[in-house]
Amino acid sequence: MAEHRDVNLHNSRLELVFEKRIPGLRVSEAVRHHRFIMRSRHVHETIELHFILEGQRLMFVDRETYRLSPHSAIVVNHNLIHKTSTAPGFPPDHHNFILQLDRSRFDQILRVAGLRGFDDFGDRFNGVATFNDSEWRLILAVIAEFKAMCTEDKNGGTVSMEDAHAFLYLQALELASIFAKARRRLLHAELEANQKVVPETVVKTGVHQKVHEVALYLQTHIHESVSLEELAQRFFMSRSYLTRSFRNVTGFSVVEYMTYIRIQKAQQLLRESDRSITEIADLCGFGNITYFEKVFKTTTGHTPVQYRKTVDTSIKEKR
Repeated sequence: MAEHRDVNLHNSRLELVFEKRIPGLRVSEAVRHHRFIMRSRHVHETIELHFILEGQRLMFVDRETYRLSPHSAIVVNHNLIHKTSTAPGFPPDHHNFILQLDRSRFDQILRVAGLRGFDDFGDRFNGVATFNDSEWRLILAVIAEFKAMCTEDKNGGTVSMEDAHAFLYLQALELASIFAKARRRLLHAELEANQKVVPETVVKTGVHQKVHEVALYLQTHIHESVSLEELAQRFFMSRSYLTRSFRNVTGFSVVEYMTYIRIQKAQQLLRESDRSITEIADLCGFGNITYFEKVFKTTTGHTPVQYRKTVDTSIKEKR
């Protein structure tokens, strides 16, 4: 999926208190003291590890809205729609620390650490984790060490650039590993209960619950042609309220969201099946193959045929 090009993905330049970019890794920290809502669509090809150090935030991911607070963090898998906003009933002040992990560097790093690589990490651990006191203290210590190394490097320290980068990759891996350990606790609880456990961090009230229901319906009816009027009637809303609420929570219009998840499904079918391009277009609700190819290329940067060839080449190279 083509990355949304935004040099400041999360933090306006005036609010950044720390930022570091090295090959395959971008880390930023920001403190805000005003109401902030990420208004634009937000999708990227990196895995995002998002910590809230102070304050309360809401984050919509895919079809769910999560509440983030200190002692918690969220992993957002690559190519998932997401958007942050102010938590109702709480002051806007918040302090975040965000890592963007790129496949080019972290696929191998995660494999060496026993985490099975970039895709597996994103698929398995996507979601919120809550940390105990000792884990949280360790997280804060790792963040402090990360920033200290960057400060030393910036001031012309004695550590070589290669060693400094290796240290920063290890610190990022340490944070990912702590997150994975905490996230496993919820996944194990689900296995023991033999059902999906809805954590307290998932917001299931008001407009967020309604948007969740609409997003879930769209994801399970990708092949159907659904008008805004039909959708509004199904969920007992006016068209204007549906349109406004959906965009406020997700950052996407209903039509944009539907198009994006259709393209995601098409990518999956191109990767995992031998179905024809025409059949995939029909299964994903496009019908018109010319329109499908146009939208696919606009969204991903490749035609469906090019995308399939790229995936096949990548698989062969890994063997």
